[in-house]
Amino acid sequence: MRVIITAIVPLISLLVSSEAVWWTLGTQLSVSSDPAKKSMLCYVTRQFNSRQQEVCRKNPDLMEHVAHGAKYGVHECRHQFRNRRWNCSTIRESGSLFESVLSKGCREAAFVHAVTAAGVAHSVTDACSKGRIESCDCDRNLSGRSSKGWTWSGCNSNIKFGVWFSKQFTEARERGGDLRQIMNRHNSRAGRKALEELVWRKCKCHGLSGSCSMKTCWMQQANFRQIGDHLKVKYDSAVEMTTKVNRRGKKRLKPKYSHFKKPSDKDLIYFETSPNYCDKNVTVGSLGTSGRQCNYTSNGIDGCELLCCGRGHNIQQAKITRNCNCVFKWCCEVKCERCKEVVNIYTCK
Repeated sequence: MRVIITAIVPLISLLVSSEAVWWTLGTQLSVSSDPAKKSMLCYVTRQFNSRQQEVCRKNPDLMEHVAHGAKYGVHECRHQFRNRRWNCSTIRESGSLFESVLSKGCREAAFVHAVTAAGVAHSVTDACSKGRIESCDCDRNLSGRSSKGWTWSGCNSNIKFGVWFSKQFTEARERGGDLRQIMNRHNSRAGRKALEELVWRKCKCHGLSGSCSMKTCWMQQANFRQIGDHLKVKYDSAVEMTTKVNRRGKKRLKPKYSHFKKPSDKDLIYFETSPNYCDKNVTVGSLGTSGRQCNYTSNGIDGCELLCCGRGHNIQQAKITRNCNCVFKWCCEVKCERCKEVVNIYTCK
């Protein structure tokens, strides 16, 4: 035991933020062959609650993929909101795995929980298909020949396992009955449902000279950009909820407007109005838009008028170098000159 503790102590100092947690889990768990060390890391990670520690202890080989999946979710969040007032820049690399990252139960919080849960499920599913996890493999439930002549073969993405494990870990912090936890569970489930909804059949032809005398197919999970695009649409159409008190005095969420359809498991929900994100307010997760670059020619949310919240914008000139006078040369090369150009850069006041 003394040897194990000695090996773990240098790592404890790293566990002071969620980014350090993911560095430690993503690196140390992937390279360590010592089961005792992996188990110990689960318990010294103070951001984990007791349920997450238990899930980690039972599945240490999966944790590096949880870490990668959380990062996928955050990076996708930043891509989807890159041109909006709230651009996901306040969200840590762990996504929503350790805390409710936004204080209000708003649309943005709904998206973060959905995309983080989806990222974890996607990463674990991908690792299963590539044989990186001992406890799962490809989905072998599909087999035989279809009525259209092609054969089930290859590695079907084991989305069922990825979704199951994502639920075990991402909802380990959301077991309570308050409104925010109910909302978080629903949106995490919607994120995982996106993988099931977007799975597609991929096929490959076999035969001489590229003929398709034989075709094999398997079910493939969508790439994560498609998942992000799908959840962004769900964000735009998220259902606003309100509080309902049942006969036992417990609060529940119900649609605020009865003439709208009831949200399904695939829809995002929220119950608090989003801040305008114009000004810096760390409490609500807003960095403000001062200093952000805006698009002077756009009338959309990325345009200087909306992004800068009516405060106006600054104009600066900068020299850039770009490819110019490109010529295609047979065969097969494109030759370009490098030209310097002065451009205007617009930033919010």
